[in-house]
Amino acid sequence: MERKNSNYMIPEISPELERGSNWLKEKRYSFRESFNSTPLPPRGLHLWRYTDPNEFIVEPEKISDTVFHEDYDEIERIERQHLEDGSLAALVSDFAGREINCYGTETLAERGIIITPLSEALKTRFDLVERHLYQLVNNRTGKFETLNSALWNDGIFIFIPDNVKVEKPVHVLREAGQADSNQFHRLLVVAGKNSELTLIDEYGGGANDGNSGASYVNSAVEIFGEDYSNVRYVSLQRHGSNTRLYLAHRARIEGNARMYTIPLTFGGALSKQNFGVILNKPGSESHMYGLLFGTGHQQFDNHTLHHHTASRTLSNIDFKVVLRDKARSAYTGLIRIEHDAKTCEAYQENRNLLLNKGTRAESIPELEILNEDVRCTHGATVGPIDPLLIFFLQSRGISYDEAVRMVVTGFIEATLKLLPADIKDRLVGFVTRRLEDI
Repeated sequence: MERKNSNYMIPEISPELERGSNWLKEKRYSFRESFNSTPLPPRGLHLWRYTDPNEFIVEPEKISDTVFHEDYDEIERIERQHLEDGSLAALVSDFAGREINCYGTETLAERGIIITPLSEALKTRFDLVERHLYQLVNNRTGKFETLNSALWNDGIFIFIPDNVKVEKPVHVLREAGQADSNQFHRLLVVAGKNSELTLIDEYGGGANDGNSGASYVNSAVEIFGEDYSNVRYVSLQRHGSNTRLYLAHRARIEGNARMYTIPLTFGGALSKQNFGVILNKPGSESHMYGLLFGTGHQQFDNHTLHHHTASRTLSNIDFKVVLRDKARSAYTGLIRIEHDAKTCEAYQENRNLLLNKGTRAESIPELEILNEDVRCTHGATVGPIDPLLIFFLQSRGISYDEAVRMVVTGFIEATLKLLPADIKDRLVGFVTRRLEDI
């Protein structure tokens, strides 16, 4: 395998990124300087102990023109049919951050809802974008977040006004290019007071052939939930088997707001995802329900963060992992409760089910509790399927493969029950198709 240049620097901001306001140009250049002056995270240091950061370094001069998977048009057609059938409020297709198409947004615009490319929002709603863009994912978050902040081509902006509820989900369908492609996605969501939004953020495409070049995806998501808002964010990752994903997600919710974060992770060769929520005012609640299925030689490195900065806040994490073949998973979950954040509640659970020898799972729960007036619990398990369960099912005439699927279904059923009712059937469909491969 060719060794990447770990000292790679951004030589210049390309002409296609020079468009936009002076404010954006200055931001890009400042992040370029920050990236070039910041060393790679040392291997083995905290969140990088299980993943080599060199795996996410790709030099632009070695990247060919982006070519998309031939099936993407069919996938988009199916989702547009869901929009016409009334199952979705809107659909956004994102081709590697280079071409963004919005469907069904005209009707929503009559209610003040904005769903548009970030480049357009910078022209029409600069005040909103300037107040929020780069506030949660920036050079202080990490080196690869800085890379995204400098090089994203175009992104998606979603704004829900005060007291407006979007009854159906908004589906963002992102497509990665094939071998030797590089893409930087950016998503900014602002949910006003007493608003409601369900967002499905789907990552597909990318290289499949392990003998050719890989696809590289670097994505940044920033979500702001104002007082009494209710935001449900579903991240569905089904990338090709030779795709490498780095995803940074941060949300900040205010008084009595609720945030549901649902990571569903199935694809990719190497996936490093960081989901975090800041509970910024009293009464806010954050719930994370994650499912991960790994097969072959897939490697997953997931982090979650619940940062309680205000009193009377509640957080809950339920993250389940199923591994087969030689797949590997590392999960690090941090709960941080500040000195002045009194009477907080925080729960964290990570369960790992290993279907055969050769799989490996690491679970590292972390607590930073800076006052005593809290209630926190955490738990983690790693283990194989109980052979007695398989024996019992086989003794009833059930085949071995079907018995394994039944046990796995029971393992994840508790998490599936926690999913919001109006999107549960849709998400269970994705999980069911993945179970068929086990």
